[in-house]
Amino acid sequence: MSDKAKFTVTAPSCMEEWDQIIAASPQGTLFSESQYLNACGRDFGLFVIHQGRQVKGALCLVYGDNRTTCELDDLVIHNGLMFVPDDTKKQVRSRFERFAITEAVIEFLDHNFSRIELALAPDFEDLRPFMWHNYHETVSENKFQLDLRYTSCVDVSTLKGMMDNFEDSDCFRAMETLRQRHIREAQKKGAKMVMMHDTSVFIAYYRDLMERQGEPVPEEKLYRMATLVNALQYQNKAAIYSVQNHLNEVVYIVVYGWDRKRAYYLFGAGHPEISEAYQGSYAHWCAFVDLANRIGVAQVDMEGVNSPKRGWFKLGFGGDLRSYYQIYKHE
Repeated sequence: MSDKAKFTVTAPSCMEEWDQIIAASPQGTLFSESQYLNACGRDFGLFVIHQGRQVKGALCLVYGDNRTTCELDDLVIHNGLMFVPDDTKKQVRSRFERFAITEAVIEFLDHNFSRIELALAPDFEDLRPFMWHNYHETVSENKFQLDLRYTSCVDVSTLKGMMDNFEDSDCFRAMETLRQRHIREAQKKGAKMVMMHDTSVFIAYYRDLMERQGEPVPEEKLYRMATLVNALQYQNKAAIYSVQNHLNEVVYIVVYGWDRKRAYYLFGAGHPEISEAYQGSYAHWCAFVDLANRIGVAQVDMEGVNSPKRGWFKLGFGGDLRSYYQIYKHE
């Protein structure tokens, strides 16, 4: 039997409270932190779930038109419901409680929004409240639809403290042979990683990449990407890694952001005309080494392996395949 009625959903008292909840929650990610959302250029809603005065969870939404809908956004990879762990409870009681909290949030969403879209984090485990909502309804619009997605998480902890001989690390050994060969090839040919701060080169590469793939590249999205990366760099929560070939030409650029739990691959693009076989592999590898040693990151989320070409490329870095769900309810 559900206890959803005992939970309340209200706005956070301040952003400090919000960010503390996100940091404490296993489902909390960089994409739900207030500074990240403020830099995204979207209207968003933040809510805290209480039982009495005790904080039990958080709900992060990206608003649609007139705040009557909530929707997915390309730059907000994960949001939705996050739980605050309670170590004083038995696991079985915690599971019951998370179920009831989810039901309370579903009721809140159903009451306030005509269209609901959420992108839950991989650590969100129990989808049953969404699956069982209006279970006996025959009208599909009254039910939630679940879209299964995958990402890959790479353990880079063994790179920490290694100033050289990175090939002896478990991280390098876990990679597929082609990724390893490309990293060795890059080093042999004199490639090097150079940190960048100006986003203009990356945005130019990214625009060209999208045009070559026949995908729309609205200027508004490029502006939001540049604003976001600039803001995260200013907050020391992101870095731009460029790979230069032996002629000092920038052949590839990747952007990573991070929170207290892990780092996240945000964007990447290559030179419009110059291509080296090693460029993508070496860019990510250099980022792994820097993130582990300079930032102290132990895990990297490659952020999506949901298309064949990109999926196999990212999985070649030897990460763990992890599932997550995007949730829809459209009346």
